[in-house]
Amino acid sequence: MAFDACRLLCLPCAGGSATVYASWAKAAPSWLAVRPLELPGRGTRYHEPLQHDPHELADQLSDECQALHISSDACFALFGHSLGGLLAFEIAHRLHARGRPPVALFVAASRPPATRDDTRYAALQDDADALAEMRALGGTPEALLAQPELMAMVLPVIKADFQLCGRYRRPSRAVRAPLPVPIHALAGQRDTFAPEVLDDWRCETSKAYTRTDFEGDHFFVRDDPAHLLAVIANELAPAMHVPRAWEAR
Repeated sequence: MAFDACRLLCLPCAGGSATVYASWAKAAPSWLAVRPLELPGRGTRYHEPLQHDPHELADQLSDECQALHISSDACFALFGHSLGGLLAFEIAHRLHARGRPPVALFVAASRPPATRDDTRYAALQDDADALAEMRALGGTPEALLAQPELMAMVLPVIKADFQLCGRYRRPSRAVRAPLPVPIHALAGQRDTFAPEVLDDWRCETSKAYTRTDFEGDHFFVRDDPAHLLAVIANELAPAMHVPRAWEAR
């Protein structure tokens, strides 16, 4: 089936919001429609309660994706950065179970479900501990971390997202088979873990797996959206029956 456009549903990292993808629409090819997904409790959904259970949040977002973003004959893919990659993975499974799988799943700087161990995050309830973790992860300028009024607004979101990470448990493979959707891992060469760590995503799909490495750290997705979207577009081009723009090295 040929499609007029493919929607790329994008989920942010822990502490992030949909605004991180605001500039992506201009960098995407005409046939790729970037659709950021806002999580409850931030951005335009500021007045909604924060979620602390990743599986309940994946249920909620799956319902919203199906109701608002994808029709029965639409082409769509999922993209998630870090925690967003984990949520995108769970959403993909839920939509597949409903007969509406994405054409591809893109996970950026996101440790694979089977080998990640984020249990320590579940204990990060104290503001000082959460701030220390933010400093260790990087991505937030020190000048912002030193603003108490700003942190008073940000820290509840950060701590809720740490809870999402710490409470995630991958369902057993005896219960849930690998996802019948291609998975494309995107890695930062200066991340806190080696790019090869992401290769354990290979066991989460019964279809194709690829990995593309980028210059940059855990937050490389912010550095060069045009390059990142070119990589994504190349992987989606066959589904859209359009030629690849270039071959990734």
